[in-house]
Amino acid sequence: RAIRMVAYADESLRVAALQAGDVDMIEYVPWQSMAAIEADPKLKLDAKPGPFMALAFNGGTGPFKDPRLRQMTGWAIRREEIVQAAFFGRGTPMLGMPMPPDFSDEARAKFFRYDPDRAKALMKEAGVAGGFECSLLSTAQYGMHKSTAEIVQQHLGEIGVKVKLVMPDWATRVALGNKGQYEFCVQGTTADNNDPDGLNSLLNGQLPPSNSRSFALPTPKLDELFQKGRGEGDLAKRKAIYAALEQEALDVATLVPLAWRSQ
Repeated sequence: RAIRMVAYADESLRVAALQAGDVDMIEYVPWQSMAAIEADPKLKLDAKPGPFMALAFNGGTGPFKDPRLRQMTGWAIRREEIVQAAFFGRGTPMLGMPMPPDFSDEARAKFFRYDPDRAKALMKEAGVAGGFECSLLSTAQYGMHKSTAEIVQQHLGEIGVKVKLVMPDWATRVALGNKGQYEFCVQGTTADNNDPDGLNSLLNGQLPPSNSRSFALPTPKLDELFQKGRGEGDLAKRKAIYAALEQEALDVATLVPLAWRSQ
């Protein structure tokens, strides 16, 4: 027996191959095709939430060195529009950090919401009340990244932030992300963890540069709390540690959540 792997870069061709019986299974089912697959008696759709879209930042240069401007993006975006445009309704707005359910807190899980007045107030505090220009790294190769970037650009434009989109192919997008050659970027990843320590690779700016987290954004307090939680065995004490860690991550906006997606 053997397994044959076929790469279909085009989403519609990938679905057509499944429908025609040329392949037995596909992954990354396009969200616009999920309903048709569900309705086909010959096919079965197996999807679950867990992956999500977010914004990451360059903390070493550019406007997003200022945590107030990182936080500003979290209050300026209507996340429901990302869910509809990028995922055809197959997702939900994401308002907080992707904490495991046993460590989640309802208030912190709903920290961000659409509040353009609060976003403008943060811009004023940061000395750019009249707006500013910046560039957003994404990719045109995958619809979910492209649509997410376009909506972020539109919504920030509404409060005076002029966003230039940088949309190379995916390989270039990853290379630029690893080198920190961006001001902020659209990030797509998953954090379906059973323990908050799994978020270390996404939030901890003390780790070496990586495409999976913000670049040159120091987070010494987060690093300290991750280490403290890792060394604590008492569940109640660990919950208190990770509650503080979650709030710190929201305050410094090392990552700004956008939308959960079904996959």
